[in-house]
Amino acid sequence: MISRRLLLQSTGVAFGAAAIGATAACGQGGGDASPEDDDAPKDMRFAWWGHEEMNRTTTEAIELYNSRSENVTITGENASWDDFWDRMATQIAGDNGPDAMQMSNQMIVDYAQRGALLDLEEYIGDVIDTSTWNEDLQSYGVIDGIRAGVPISTDAFTVLADRDRVEELGLTLPDEGWTWDDLAGLALAIREGGGGDLYGMSDGSGRYELLEPWVRGRGKRFFNAEDSPVTLGFEKEDLAEFWEWWAAMRADGGCVTPDIEAENLSHETSPLVGGRAPLYFTTTSELTGVRALMESSIQAVPMPDTAGGSKAANFVRPNLFMSAWAGTPYPTECARFLDFWINDPEAVEVIGNSRGVPPSPEAAALVEDDPDPSGLRTPSEYLALITEIGSPMDYLTPRSGRDVYQLLGRVAEEVRFGQTDIPTAVDSFFDQAASTLA
Repeated sequence: MISRRLLLQSTGVAFGAAAIGATAACGQGGGDASPEDDDAPKDMRFAWWGHEEMNRTTTEAIELYNSRSENVTITGENASWDDFWDRMATQIAGDNGPDAMQMSNQMIVDYAQRGALLDLEEYIGDVIDTSTWNEDLQSYGVIDGIRAGVPISTDAFTVLADRDRVEELGLTLPDEGWTWDDLAGLALAIREGGGGDLYGMSDGSGRYELLEPWVRGRGKRFFNAEDSPVTLGFEKEDLAEFWEWWAAMRADGGCVTPDIEAENLSHETSPLVGGRAPLYFTTTSELTGVRALMESSIQAVPMPDTAGGSKAANFVRPNLFMSAWAGTPYPTECARFLDFWINDPEAVEVIGNSRGVPPSPEAAALVEDDPDPSGLRTPSEYLALITEIGSPMDYLTPRSGRDVYQLLGRVAEEVRFGQTDIPTAVDSFFDQAASTLA
């Protein structure tokens, strides 16, 4: 059996060297070759991570499912992000994975390629209904011919803006799309109008949510996911110019200082919530949570695009998936639970937008917030805008891709604090990324 130590070696958080050892006996079609007996008791586990609202809605959804199922008892297993992946590696290495699980768009390729996830393809149509979904969303989760998961929420990258603060300075936010020059102009105008104690925006130099739109606008992509091994899909020049853009913003007060950015570890400690900068970078799945922290009107604005670029910077992506362990003795029940989660009206209303906008148009309509009379976008309205002005997602995060995202953050921090110069940092990032992806 593969040891937990080996499982932890592949990525900084969790899953590592082949979990196939724990699941090879049953392949990816369920842990027991005998037919599933619906008359016998089924004691199952569902694992997830998340904030307080996600925990509450998940618990209520599980209780609802259990109340309708005479012979099925699903027990929830919740953990923080890091603890979740540590536990997952341990359980799968010990041939004791949860029957079903929430799966990250940053980790699903890694788990699928190691043989740890059940192939759900045979359940699509008869058990799991995705027939009304956007065609792109229907295909997300199919990895190397295996349907390793089904999306349970969607989101997109966004600039969250304190509209009240911006308008107090006599400035305006873009109605729809805008460019990097537009963003720089607004950030510098905020700095100039703020009297010296206000910056324009948080520092996004270490965030893949900013670098990916930057390279997409240049007709490129973050990874060449089809390469073996995976390679970066942009050039050193692209990263150098990205970091030079942010260096200019720091020099002129367009973004916060390195010390302030170092405190930007959560929404609660962000420059936006702390009143230090009214422009903040995150995803729309976080929109409701950020608004709950602030009295100001928070508007969701698209990521900046490149003027004359050959590909739109913005895109809608599956935020989270539901997957099942390849070793579960209850593959059909896992599929039923998944369909319940995404299609049952009562379940959809219980879960709401706690994880982002549901992928089903019918489900999204059920949980849609009423339009805001002042024009603040709801999550669904924002995704509709991104669908209109954007282009399709390039790929899911490839194996070890999350480690590259973390590497970007570390090297960018060294640049911010003057521990290295940009040319050296670019070379270091590309060298380490190649080693990580090899």
